[in-house]
Amino acid sequence: MLKTPKYKVEKIDSSKNYKIFYEFSLKPAELEAYLDEYIVGQKEAKTIIATKICTHFHKIKNFLLKPDKEDQTEFIKNNIFIIGPTGVGKTYMIKLIAKKIGVPFVKGDATKFSETGYVGGDIEDLIRDLYWEANGDLEKAQFGIVFLDEIDKIASSGETIGPDISRTGVQRALLKPLEETEVEIKIPQENYPLFEVSEPHGKIKRKKITLNTKYVLFIVSGAFQGLEEIIKKRIKKQGLGFISEIESKEEIKINYLKFVTPEDLVNYGFEREFVGRFPVIAIFEPLTEDELYEILANPNDPIVINKKRDFKVYEIDLAFTNDALREIAKIAYKENTGARALARILERILIPFERTLPSLSINFLGVTKEIVEDPYKVLTAISKSPYAYKWKENYYRALEDEKKRVENYLTHKQRLFSKDKLEITPKRLELIFKLYKEKDIELNRALEEVLSLWRQIKNYEMAFERKNFFKIIFTEDAVDTILEAVIKKNWGVFSYCESVVSKLEYSLNYLKEIHGKDVIYINSLAFKDPEKFIEKYLLI
Repeated sequence: MLKTPKYKVEKIDSSKNYKIFYEFSLKPAELEAYLDEYIVGQKEAKTIIATKICTHFHKIKNFLLKPDKEDQTEFIKNNIFIIGPTGVGKTYMIKLIAKKIGVPFVKGDATKFSETGYVGGDIEDLIRDLYWEANGDLEKAQFGIVFLDEIDKIASSGETIGPDISRTGVQRALLKPLEETEVEIKIPQENYPLFEVSEPHGKIKRKKITLNTKYVLFIVSGAFQGLEEIIKKRIKKQGLGFISEIESKEEIKINYLKFVTPEDLVNYGFEREFVGRFPVIAIFEPLTEDELYEILANPNDPIVINKKRDFKVYEIDLAFTNDALREIAKIAYKENTGARALARILERILIPFERTLPSLSINFLGVTKEIVEDPYKVLTAISKSPYAYKWKENYYRALEDEKKRVENYLTHKQRLFSKDKLEITPKRLELIFKLYKEKDIELNRALEEVLSLWRQIKNYEMAFERKNFFKIIFTEDAVDTILEAVIKKNWGVFSYCESVVSKLEYSLNYLKEIHGKDVIYINSLAFKDPEKFIEKYLLI
């Protein structure tokens, strides 16, 4: 299971600076808002996980950087137990968090491990993988996240005779890493010279590198089939009246997993010591049909974006109508495998088009409800009349729906970047949508590109003031003109602004000296007709 690194491994500095935590300031509400941009639903799970992971890293920061080193209070980790059906975004959520925080993340399957490694992989291999994920940065690796999936599969059945190396044995093997242990990093032979130290008598001694798991966060997850029955039996035995009252209403389905206790997990087949290492339990809900639609309609959704990229290699642009996405969500909901069904259904519907359209020299496809319901019927019609106006009409309708989805998303997103005071004008919406479509990237990345250019414009205004001792402010329409020009022609913001402002330099100084203007507002006219702009300004 040991990976051979693809990157250069540098010598480890034994002095622990913990530099990655000096500026860690992420708050739980901010992390939850970030997850909302990518993950539909799961409000309660998002709140618990975002809060406890933020608290974990803030606690590490305070523990390491506090001036009073005499306090030797034991560091207790917020290891997390995740329970929820397949395809609801358990792994995806943790990956997003690790990416946002900037810590290494490794994922393993609990069924692949054994207590000693002679059945499957060694538990410690996962810890070693953190080191390689951190590009050989030991300091960074010790603050990573280990995600162990299918954890329900190592619950003891209670029927095993002799040592249970694939279940209870794995639980026991995990106990030490879950709290604190030293794991030796096995260095591939080609990298030995980087870790060799010369001794006085000319002997070469290999430097031992170990990774301490004290601050490594462990998150385990599983679907836990059969756990609901254990919880249900306990609740009925306890005679909780409010549950009986809810259950009597046939239209209400109770998610019993929400009432899980550590004792239920012990009854499911986990060791008490193992359960005790996970103070946090988060429950994921099954996805509804509406939530499956919201996943597809989210402009940051990787499922749809990747399908578009498949077609883009043939220079075919793909767009989806709302009713097509709703129909896909409806089919996926019936399959009862969560979001995983969405990608499978998309492939089933679109592979025939992916095969045929490149040979027809068609560079667009509007995916409609009609295509979802009977792809071969529509493909046959397209093959017979590839240039019929109907196909272009479908594509434009799908484009319009996509643009509306982008606009709705940005309206919601506006409050998240309000601190930058960036206004989404119609022109900026058009530019963001253009980047999103042309590059087939997450909408957040397209937005970040425009936001980065907007910040550069603001920086140019400040640089101009420092140099000339008076202020210029680009009006919103001028900012739109600059953004459009630099995106279209791939110019630098500073060089483009400088090329325009230099033509106005004499006139701007005249306005400052003669008319006493300390702040001059530059609108889009200055870019189109500098002389006319100055004439109009003098009349103000």
